[in-house]
Amino acid sequence: MKKIYILLMHTKTIPSRLVKVFTKYEYSHVAISLTKDCYKTYSFGRRSLYNILNGGLSIQQKDGKFFKKFNKTVCKIYELEVTDEQYEDLKKTLDDMEKTIDNYKYDFLGIVPRWFGKPVSFKDRFVCSYFVAHILQEANICTFSKDTCLIVPRDFEKLEKIKEIYNGSYLEY
Repeated sequence: MKKIYILLMHTKTIPSRLVKVFTKYEYSHVAISLTKDCYKTYSFGRRSLYNILNGGLSIQQKDGKFFKKFNKTVCKIYELEVTDEQYEDLKKTLDDMEKTIDNYKYDFLGIVPRWFGKPVSFKDRFVCSYFVAHILQEANICTFSKDTCLIVPRDFEKLEKIKEIYNGSYLEY
């Protein structure tokens, strides 16, 4: 058995504050990590510090430029036990996506219909929560009671066998 880590985050950026206002939930972002230190995280969001419209698959490191700039990021970190096979499937998916990172874009078009509960998806287009739910389901780690494109950050707290291991500043973890 192995463990993976799901991070619910709030970066306190303007876009994350807007998300928080609309969702009325303290966390506006979801990322996943394969290591307990959560040094390297995978998600969908901005790819550059100053352009929120340049979004897509985002791979961040704790000591990288993003978290140096947004150093007040808070998070809840959850641990989820998975089989070796599930872990390897998840790792292969992430590795394959990283190799073709430019193919993946942030799904700005799908946000509005999903807000109204309409399941809409486009090839290689995700938002953070949809991405994490999608890859968890693809690796047979989780199944969801609704379409993965409709998953929101708070849904991850309800996953079966998920265990909260940390709550606080991401950089202090």
